[in-house]
Amino acid sequence: MRILIVTAGSRGDVAPYTGLGQRLTAAGHEVAVAAHPCFETLVRGCGLDHRPVPGDPQALIEDWARAASRAETQALTRAYADGLADGVAQAAAGGADLLLTAFGPAPLSRAAGEALGVPVIGTYLVPSHPARNS
Repeated sequence: MRILIVTAGSRGDVAPYTGLGQRLTAAGHEVAVAAHPCFETLVRGCGLDHRPVPGDPQALIEDWARAASRAETQALTRAYADGLADGVAQAAAGGADLLLTAFGPAPLSRAAGEALGVPVIGTYLVPSHPARNS
């Protein structure tokens, strides 16, 4: 099965998915990870295919710190999100039988999966829904 793991953010948001990808590869699946270009070496170093999604999270944080106004911060965020949306769509269009998505890009992954008729499973690293005992 061709599996695309979609993630975005910092190294801590990407690295755990490389372990998942390695286990899926060992189980006989063909795995690619859609992540920012700054993580290509990490992803490929784990024996996985890399599909780039635009954006540099560290640069975005630095740009936010330099922003002169709330409007500028919002414009930076919007540009980042638009690039991420386009990148997720392109990565998914590259072919997959299943999309596994991190929490952050989940809405984008779900939209891409729906458009392409590919199932999407949220594979979140932290709880995202209340537990029964919460």
